[in-house]
Amino acid sequence: MELNNTFKLINEKGEEIVYVGLSVVENPENGQRYLIYTEADNAKEQTGKQVDLYACVYGKENGRIVLDPITTEKEKTLIKTFIEKNIKVA
Repeated sequence: MELNNTFKLINEKGEEIVYVGLSVVENPENGQRYLIYTEADNAKEQTGKQVDLYACVYGKENGRIVLDPITTEKEKTLIKTFIEKNIKVA
């Protein structure tokens, strides 16, 4: 399976990890966008495997994509609700 929307981040150990964006969610109240993503190795078609999902604030500054942490409980609830309703579990 070919993965689009991949990006790399450096973890706290200095290791480069490849991630794949699964969905972008927009908050209807303020237009803020959130990226839901996982490690690229987890996005391949596998059943019976628990997969960690991550989410962050998604935006652009000076033509570059910027990812910031989610900081409020309201944002966390919005993302959790979206995942429960829209991301299928095999």
